[in-house]
Amino acid sequence: METLQEKIIDTTPRFRGEIVRKVYRVWLVRKLLPVLVLEIGIISFALYWLGRAIFVQSVISNAMTVFFNRPAGSISFLAGAFGHATFLTKLLGMGVIVLLALFLRHITQGLLRLILVKENYFSRVQK
Repeated sequence: METLQEKIIDTTPRFRGEIVRKVYRVWLVRKLLPVLVLEIGIISFALYWLGRAIFVQSVISNAMTVFFNRPAGSISFLAGAFGHATFLTKLLGMGVIVLLALFLRHITQGLLRLILVKENYFSRVQK
């Protein structure tokens, strides 16, 4: 018959791993959530002003027309549309692209960290 002390020793690593995973999930949410909320707010603000600066539906309609009539001309259309845009529109467009890239980077890093913790990757590396 096993003693109480032996049972605690046998279950400690599994229990400790579960606690570490839960603590890491909470830490990850607390670390990423404020950054993601701030980025979503900034992206929304930039998209709002970009939408006020250009008529997005017209640009998309023209881009689809060019793409379906002459797919090779799509790049020249986008370059021409960007080249003839006002400075504010160029600035807002580039800002939105950079912010979306940062947003996707944060999401993928958070998911990767969560997957690695779920798979118990870090405990295997330390040994």
